[in-house]
Amino acid sequence: MTRDLALLVLLTVTGCGRQAVPFRVVTERVAGFSRFTLLATPRARINARLKPALEFEDGTVLRFDSPHLTPDSAYFTDAPTVEAPSVPGAQRGIVRASVCPAGEKICRSFALTVRF
Repeated sequence: MTRDLALLVLLTVTGCGRQAVPFRVVTERVAGFSRFTLLATPRARINARLKPALEFEDGTVLRFDSPHLTPDSAYFTDAPTVEAPSVPGAQRGIVRASVCPAGEKICRSFALTVRF
């Protein structure tokens, strides 16, 4: 039984090959703050019910949002954005988003490290 469980875990981990992140983050600096825009790859859908997050190294979490949603409020129809005060020097964070890749009906969680 233990051997079967170990084999199942090994097959599950092996089958979870890394998939390309189906979005990118664009940063725009504007008068004292930075605007981050989450752009999905063609035909990918960003989940609006579990809002994407930008997590900074200091523990601050900002949520992406957009007023433009599908009729069922499940997905963004326009790129979600978030704004943060600009700070001197380089910063690093992680963008976490639930995205349904093109051709898939189930959303997956993706994380992307960003530097700005």
